[in-house]
Amino acid sequence: RVLIKKQSFIENDGEIMAVRVNGDEATLKRVYRQQNGLVLQSENQKYAPMFYPASDIEIGYVSVIGKAIKVEIKL
Repeated sequence: RVLIKKQSFIENDGEIMAVRVNGDEATLKRVYRQQNGLVLQSENQKYAPMFYPASDIEIGYVSVIGKAIKVEIKL
């Protein structure tokens, strides 16, 4: 279970954020701002970083849902 603080902005690069991609899919990734877009980085190094240009953000293809502030894991 993940507790998300709803916000549409990134306070600091490298924070774990809930991000909507493709209009209806959500993912948790470390987010890094770049001058021309966003980079989403998985904690699993098997996955390459994903870059989304600013135009994807402008049209709503990618949007920040909120900041992860707590993670609970049941074993």
